[in-house]
Amino acid sequence: MRKKNPFEYGSGLSAEALVDREQEITEVVSAVDEGGKLFLIGPRRYGKTSVLKAAQKKATDAGSVVLRFNAEAYATLEDLMAAILAEATARLSGKLSQANQKVKKLFGRLKPEVTWELESQTFSVKIGAETDPGDESRQIPLLVEVFNGLERLASQSGSPVGLMIDEFQKVIELGGDQAEAQLRAAIQEHQSIGYVFAGSKTRMLAEMTAQPSRPFYHLGDRLYLKEVPRVDFKLFLIGGFKGGGFKAVDDAVELILDLAEEVPYNVQQLAHFCWDRLAASDEKQLTVEIVRASLDQLLAREDALYTQLWNQLTSIQQRVLIAVLKERGVEMHSSRVTRKYGLSPASISRSLKALQEREVLRAEESLGQVGLRLINPFFGAWIGMVSRL
Repeated sequence: MRKKNPFEYGSGLSAEALVDREQEITEVVSAVDEGGKLFLIGPRRYGKTSVLKAAQKKATDAGSVVLRFNAEAYATLEDLMAAILAEATARLSGKLSQANQKVKKLFGRLKPEVTWELESQTFSVKIGAETDPGDESRQIPLLVEVFNGLERLASQSGSPVGLMIDEFQKVIELGGDQAEAQLRAAIQEHQSIGYVFAGSKTRMLAEMTAQPSRPFYHLGDRLYLKEVPRVDFKLFLIGGFKGGGFKAVDDAVELILDLAEEVPYNVQQLAHFCWDRLAASDEKQLTVEIVRASLDQLLAREDALYTQLWNQLTSIQQRVLIAVLKERGVEMHSSRVTRKYGLSPASISRSLKALQEREVLRAEESLGQVGLRLINPFFGAWIGMVSRL
């Protein structure tokens, strides 16, 4: 019987598949158990959602009630609010016969309409309070009331209660300038809920929580999700291949980390392809050649996606992206770079801003220097292949 591929990627990873995130998981669980406020900040593909998933399971296994949502999964704030209310009804309202009455009492201003879906065995909630679908900022007072009602509901629970909202910046973007102040005014008074707000727009979340002029300043602790130490990732990769009866030579493991630029998602993805390639052959050793062939296979599979993304960029944005790859993302506004690539400082600035807003690039600060990196290093490898960099 073929063994299961130990390298997971895609949806949130299991706790066993995470590398060196024990401390982060512990801090998230503590925020839930102690009724704290925590901002978990980390770039995409660094395992933020997986940390939340693992922390939710750990806290739940210990008796806590954890409600976890991804703000980007909902088109409107009203949709997010309805989802929170439905989950809170199911997890915290007690007996089915009492749920409707209890929710209407504790969330009265929202005029909730609670329905039990017999076929799916789940609650659905519709907010009856008048809303303006054309102005998301007017939904924030209702979201505040959701949090206040959840606090009242949690205070009646005999267990710690946590609310995790992934990609929390979406709430602020939809809610507008007053969202932070209105949400803080409510949340800072709550004692019965542990809040964990996570986000991948690192600069936005950092400014939101670190600037004294912003309402979320000192609302809670901040936890930055950083790169996994290379030595820990190497041991994880070697152990994973060993478990399948494969020997991973040091150069091959180093190459996986180099090609993936140590981004956790991409490391797992490339290792997954390498494992499948070995399992389908008679080879028993992971070599540099197998790693490179696995990357080629991965890029071929993602070719349609990368082609679509590339073609959506303007020609100037494409040139700037190539410049970022060649210059390793540093000194992009220098006269040397502008002359070398025939680009004006203004066009470089506009393109870099657009590429960051499209989440193709992200800024990274290291040793006092700000550089730019592709969020998905394999997209960079694909660009290098088709552009013959």
